Amino acid sequence: MTQNIILCDDHALLRNGIKSWIETHSPYKVTHGAGTWAECEKIIDSIAATTATIKPQANEALTPEEQNGCIASIAIVDISFKAEYTTAGYEENCGFEIIRRLTALGIPCIAYSSHDSGGFVEHATSAVVGAKGFVSKNADETILLAAINAVANGKSYIQAELVTGLLEVRDIAQTFTKKEKRVAEELTIYNTNAEVAAALGITEKTVVNYLTIMYDKAGVKNKLEFLQKMGRL
Repeated sequence: MTQNIILCDDHALLRNGIKSWIETHSPYKVTHGAGTWAECEKIIDSIAATTATIKPQANEALTPEEQNGCIASIAIVDISFKAEYTTAGYEENCGFEIIRRLTALGIPCIAYSSHDSGGFVEHATSAVVGAKGFVSKNADETILLAAINAVANGKSYIQAELVTGLLEVRDIAQTFTKKEKRVAEELTIYNTNAEVAAALGITEKTVVNYLTIMYDKAGVKNKLEFLQKMGRL
């Protein structure tokens, strides 16, 4: 059975190159490509309409037979996908949101990005986002194909060279207390400490105290470095 692939990348030249390589070197077909947020939403809406009649339970993976009746069975998504608008309100790294929405519809995703530090791998493959694989854009195309084969067969795949960085970030995250984790989850490049405090119902001084401790644990000096380290930028 030929499996169809969704490819979401806002760089047209790279997107077309990946499509050509995959279809030349494997039985897979890239049947849907998206270079804008609107194109991604159109694909997601089409899948939602199709899967609603196939498997009404949300967040339940489709079987191979059900995937054959869907428009695609695997998605490759650039996590640094940029968009003019997203439901999350951010302009960059919208690939996380695309992966989350496709995963919720039962479509397994592979994160494919030049942002390949441990933090980005950890966040992309976390339960919150849900990617089943992660491959660096700096890797050989055969690595991407290996990831596609693994995910297509219900397995997970993390490029070997990225595992050390992933484990380092996971070790750091495990040192955070529950309250520190809440602060980390709320923190973005766009909001202020006061806004984080208001969202969590604590004082700004308390947020600053937590951040000081978290920066020390992560081995960074400021918010920007922390977000980069933890893959949240």
